[in-house]
Parts: sequence; structure tokens; C-alpha cells
Amino acid sequence: MSVETLQFFYGDDRDSEDPADFLKSFNRAMRQQTATRQLTISQLDKEKLEAFGDYLGTSSEAEKWFKARPQEDKASWSAFTVAFGKRWPSIIAEKTKAEYEKELLDHKLSSEEVGKKMTLNNRECWTHVAWAAKILQLATNTGIAKGSSMIWLVRSKLPDVVKDLLKDQEYNSWKEFTKAVMELEGSRLIEKQEQHSEQSQELRALRADLARVQLRILQQDSEMALLQNQLNKMTISTSTPPAILSSNSTYARVPITANCQNSQSTYSRQPATPQQPMVVTDKLKTTVRQLILMMPHHPDDAIGHAAYAAQLTQWNTKWGESTRVTQETGYPLKPGTAAVASGECFACGTHGHDGQNCPLPLDHAERLTRKESAWREIVSEVLGVYNRATAAPILLVRMRRGNIRGQE
Repeated sequence: MSVETLQFFYGDDRDSEDPADFLKSFNRAMRQQTATRQLTISQLDKEKLEAFGDYLGTSSEAEKWFKARPQEDKASWSAFTVAFGKRWPSIIAEKTKAEYEKELLDHKLSSEEVGKKMTLNNRECWTHVAWAAKILQLATNTGIAKGSSMIWLVRSKLPDVVKDLLKDQEYNSWKEFTKAVMELEGSRLIEKQEQHSEQSQELRALRADLARVQLRILQQDSEMALLQNQLNKMTISTSTPPAILSSNSTYARVPITANCQNSQSTYSRQPATPQQPMVVTDKLKTTVRQLILMMPHHPDDAIGHAAYAAQLTQWNTKWGESTRVTQETGYPLKPGTAAVASGECFACGTHGHDGQNCPLPLDHAERLTRKESAWREIVSEVLGVYNRATAAPILLVRMRRGNIRGQE
């Protein structure tokens, strides 16, 4: 039997001591000391009163109070404990029924806790078992354990995996309800939890796909409105222009949607300058693809044009301005033009006509350089028009007098 270790009592309301607990400890210590001695009640009371002062802090509030006690307070141990209780009354904050009900509703089992284990009363158990034991105690404290009050509300807040495995029935008491929860197999809950996790991931993926589709529709609607506004200000040339066109005419490249393309437009490659026959091999295809990746096609904005200018500078530095473009050199693509290998005109970089029927005069500023035209022809010959189905259509439009070049 372990000997009771009694701490000094000061009686100054410090957090480390409780008057009622001190008195209980003092009684246990005195019983241990007198267990082997045959003492009468009066003799035991006398020893307690004589020893009590030895367990009070020196010059403490408790010691001062003890020394000031009149003789009637020390006439018996019972009389002394009454006086002690008046000086240091037990403060017990009793919870109201509403507080117990709130505590019951706040005791929840989260989805993350399902299928895991914890320690309860020095024994390992499933989390749902520990939850059920606690909720039954709270229901008892609230005074509703024998009935079915609030069971439906607590059950509705359980994780879906737990609710799915519980029988869909009315429970007549909290004991019946918590027994049903405790009897759920942990392994079955883990299996159900994994199924719910997979379903949740699939649902999140579907929602993400739906959000992307909705965003794409909004973007297409915005592009359509912008295009309609541009078309209201422009005259679209879909046929071969007359020979009297001047190099001073103003043209712009405008991206269009599939619904706005002329049904008579044709896509073809511009004939290249006669040169040595090119044998297309897998190695050559790989080389051309790598060159396309190394020189990305930049957008038609200030940043894109700056990046394009840097590409031209790097190309001229590496190969020289007078070097002819080949399948080994590649060449930068002008911002705002059609994607490479999309059935574009090699002369102007737009769709709807071929190089022989390009409406731009030979000396027009919007015509592509011979180097870029040659590179576009090489890519189409080696890889084919693989971008035709996915590339955004770019249409060449002639601007009315006073209009400025449209955005791509």
C-alpha cells in the first residue's frame, strides 16, 4: 500500500491546491499512520487536530486561520471540518441542462477519424467506439439517455460512411443507438471510407471539368462578340483581289471562329523555291519538331513582339543574316500569324487562300520574309498540316479607310 504524500496547504487561493482535496488527503494520511494502533474516535480526533498545523505553510493564510480558531471549533474533528468548510467552501460549477445539450451536440466524429484507433481507459479501441461511449455518458448527464430525444440530430451529423452502415431504423434509447454504433466493424468502415474517398475524387474531377467547359464557353462568347465588333468595321476579302491593288493598302490578320469562316475558302501550301529534293525520315521529323519547340510562336502583343525580336537577333547571330533557311536551322514565326503547319498561306501567314492567290502585293509590309515562308513550307512538307484541326483560324482582312490594324 502506497504512503499518502501530503503537500503543504496555504489557503491563499493558489491554482495548485484545492481545499477540499487537501482535507481528503489529510484524512487518508492520518488513517495510514494510525492503521496499526487501536485508538478511540476522540483519541483519533485529538491526533488529527494536533497534526493538522504541521501541514500548513509557515505564516500562510491557513496557518494564521488555524491558530486563531476558538476552542469550540477544535472540540472535535467534525466541528473543525465544519469551520474549515466555511472558510474554504467547495466551489462546484454545476452545468445546466442546456450546457449538457450543447456539449452533446459538439461531440462529433469527423470523417478523418473514421477507421482509426485510439486509447480509451488504457485500452486500444476504434474511434467510433470511443465516440459512442462518450456520447452515451453525455446523454446520461443531460438526462435523456433513457429516451430517444436528440438521437436523430446527433445521427445526422455522423460521417456518411457511418450513417450508411447503420440500420435505417428508429432507436428507442441512447443505449440502443450507441450499441449499434459500437458494433460496426472497423475493417468495414475502412473499406467504406476508401469507396467514399474515390467517389469524392471523381466528383471533384467532374466539377473541375465542368468549370473548365463553362470557362471555355464564356471565352468563346467573348471572342465571338469581339470578332463581331471587328467585322462590323471591316470588309472581308474572300476572293482573289484585282491586280490594281496597291502596296499601300492596309491589311490585318484577324483570328476567327469556325462559324465565321467562308465555306468557299481553301487551304493549300505555297510552292517553294526549287531546291534539292528532301527525303523525309523519322530523324528529320524529330529535328523539325525540336526546332519548333526551341523557337515558340509568341502572341501578338508588346511582350510577344519583344520576344520575337530577340529570336531574330539570336538566329542571325548563330547562322548569319545571309544564310538560307533549311530543315537544320529553323526560323522564328512572326507574332499574330497562323500556327505553323495549319494549312496557312506561306506568303502572309493567314488562312483562306494559298500563296499563288495571296492578296498581298509582293512589296507589301504585311508579307512574311522569305526566310519565314521557307521555314513554314519545310515544316508542312516534313510534318504535314498536323495543326489544321486545332489551330485558331486567322483571316486576312482589308481595313476601311480610317480603321487601324485589328488585334489578333
